[in-house]
Amino acid sequence: MRVNRRGFIKVLAAGGGGTFVPGLFPACSDRASEAFLAWSGPGPVTAERDPRWIALCYAILAANPHNTQPWLVELLEDQAFDLYVDPSRLLPRTDPRFRQTHIGQGSFLENADLAARQLGYRAEIEYFPLGSYGESVVEPKPVARVRLLADPSIERDPLFAFLLERESNKRVYDGSPLRAAELRALGRACDSSDYPLALVDSPVQVEPLAELMWRAMEVEVADVQRNRETLEWFRFDSREIELHRDGFGVAQTGMSGPMKWIAESFFLSRERSQADPGSFASEAVKLTARQASSAPAYGWITSTANTRLDQVRVGRAYQRMNLAATAHGLAIGPMTQVLEEYPAMSALRQEFLEIAQVPPGHTVQMLFRLGRAQPVAHTPRRPVADLIRA
Repeated sequence: MRVNRRGFIKVLAAGGGGTFVPGLFPACSDRASEAFLAWSGPGPVTAERDPRWIALCYAILAANPHNTQPWLVELLEDQAFDLYVDPSRLLPRTDPRFRQTHIGQGSFLENADLAARQLGYRAEIEYFPLGSYGESVVEPKPVARVRLLADPSIERDPLFAFLLERESNKRVYDGSPLRAAELRALGRACDSSDYPLALVDSPVQVEPLAELMWRAMEVEVADVQRNRETLEWFRFDSREIELHRDGFGVAQTGMSGPMKWIAESFFLSRERSQADPGSFASEAVKLTARQASSAPAYGWITSTANTRLDQVRVGRAYQRMNLAATAHGLAIGPMTQVLEEYPAMSALRQEFLEIAQVPPGHTVQMLFRLGRAQPVAHTPRRPVADLIRA
């Protein structure tokens, strides 16, 4: 029997599932054997365990672009470590100035800080201890030096409780409006005069933003090299997930169980998608349109300047926003294509800035949708040991 592959991908785009008899699919595990262990936490916390190691076990669960996990860590004396950008895990086509990569460094630091507090340590964070670098390069200098200092009086942060639950939810949301109290709570979690947060939830504001989102995805996938970069980080099946322990796949759109197994076994493959990238791109645009139009609210974080330090600090703010959304049972997902800084996106980016009424010269660092949806599977994570630089 021949099944129409294009039609089946539409089912994937809907994030839907099906009703099957579970016993007929004994191999339909949603979790590869090793790639998701990090989401169970670091295991028993004892006095003998290095607090840096425990903090890093939580730090690697942070939000980051395409789940590239672009982090390198050098362990230092006196309970300290340096955090670097991993130059092998960049997105030069879609993030040519590596702005999003540095936001991912900030989210890593925020998780490490939350974990350190929970352990009774104060994380003393020095940004760019050997000096910063330009806005279009990555230099072999640490983004931050973190030193853990024992401090029994340190205040624990309630957001720590949600580190193991946090996710970027790519489902189509149910469209139900957010309550005013929820919006206020999100605003408090990301309260910063340096990096103001904007939240909009009226249809008059949301609808033009939703249209821009899928138009921006059209621009992104129109270029073969940009499309291939996304394909490079897409994981087509459990074998790829287990091998790489990074990237993202259909599970993050809500696909699970037998439907996920069928899709990965019979309809999705790297070879077919590389041979026909246009089909992959077309379905990405359709899915983005459904995602964008289903969101009852959007938010963005802005900076007056656009230095590496600004980007890292915004990453910390966004991580808190993500955790706060989790704490209130809300789904959150980045929609950052329109912010990308290659020439083909310039016109749409300017259109977004005008719709969002962003002051001239300011930079929108993060853009995301908010709503309600069932949780999705976590993305895989590499072991902490893989991040340690000799």
